[in-house]
Parts: sequence; C-alpha cells; structure tokens
Amino acid sequence: MPGPGAGVEGFTTELLLDLAGIRYEVTPNKKKKGTMIPISPEDMFAMTGVQPACHSRHITNEYFICIELEYDGCTCCSNLPDARTPITIVPLLNPACFGF
Repeated sequence: MPGPGAGVEGFTTELLLDLAGIRYEVTPNKKKKGTMIPISPEDMFAMTGVQPACHSRHITNEYFICIELEYDGCTCCSNLPDARTPITIVPLLNPACFGF
C-alpha cells in the first residue's frame, strides 16, 4: 500500500483481510487402515479453509501481520523500521452441518 507523502503527520490506513477467499483443495476420501473412507462434510469444510491458530505441546500454528517499510531515497546505512503483530484466527463452523 502506498504510504504518506513527505511531512505528513498522523497517517492511518485500514487493512482488510478476507480469509474466506483463501481456499484449499481437499480430496473427498482419506486412507484409514488401508481402506479409503469418505471425509465428512464437517471435516471437508474445516480442511478447505484457513486453519485456526493453535498452541499446544506438539503443534504450533501462528499468524502474523508484518508491515515492512521501503523509502524512495537511499537507506543503505540504516535499518528500516518494521512491525509484526500477531493475529488469532478462530475456527469457523459450517452452519449447514448443524442446522443453524
């Protein structure tokens, strides 16, 4: 996104992140004990979307929004500022599977 012009103070901008647009392809069957079994509609819905944040002993799944800055001028002698903010993705349930 373009930033503020030179000398501008109090610049703010809004970031919209559409997580519903991120979809993964999932095969309708999975192998279990040597045989192929169909995946339930609930599992298929959960597997095609963005996975929620998870913090456990064996699995860690974290998401961050990173903001990196670039200047038009020369910055070869200094480090550029950046920001890294954690975000939490809450699991979404398929309303069609529960009759809501």
